[in-house]
Amino acid sequence: MIWRHIFSAETDDETKTADPLSEAEKPESGTEERQRRNGEGRRMITPVGDGSEALCLRVDLKVLDESQIGRAALLLAATLSPDDETIVKEQIHRVGWKAVATEIGGLAGDLPQKITRSVVGAALNGGVVEKKPNEMHALMHAALEAMNAFMAPSLLEVSIGAKLAIVRNTHWISVAVMGDAAYHAAAHHERSGIGVMHI
Repeated sequence: MIWRHIFSAETDDETKTADPLSEAEKPESGTEERQRRNGEGRRMITPVGDGSEALCLRVDLKVLDESQIGRAALLLAATLSPDDETIVKEQIHRVGWKAVATEIGGLAGDLPQKITRSVVGAALNGGVVEKKPNEMHALMHAALEAMNAFMAPSLLEVSIGAKLAIVRNTHWISVAVMGDAAYHAAAHHERSGIGVMHI
């Protein structure tokens, strides 16, 4: 999901990634920086359908301890496409951890009920937690901590569009939220929050 579409009337096509460059392609004058390639032989900056460019990052994240689970949750929450989300979830599952992601949106005043339903529903349906008091307690505390870090309570009405990610291992659970928030459509910007709780 491209969050700017939530806050404006734009209907641009979804972000498109360019195919890898062939060795025969020559950079135009002044575009050497844009032609740098990452380890997979792809351009780091690629054109988007609306004439702008998108930065493509490939990340290797080394988590040294189970308690650093929040890093994995934040990386999952930061994904912008279903393909990237699937790749991150597969990597998390490979080490025996559980992960799920969902999206929320709307006005801040309506979000508490939506967030509770979204977090609990996604975690139960995704098999991340079971209906046990200690697991539900840890999940809700991590979600509360993440949402408090994402957006402080405000007297102004705020529009929010965000992705929630829940990651769990043997002893820890983390909820991460990343997305856009705006008091006015012209002023939206990214925010993130993370919560970690021992199960």
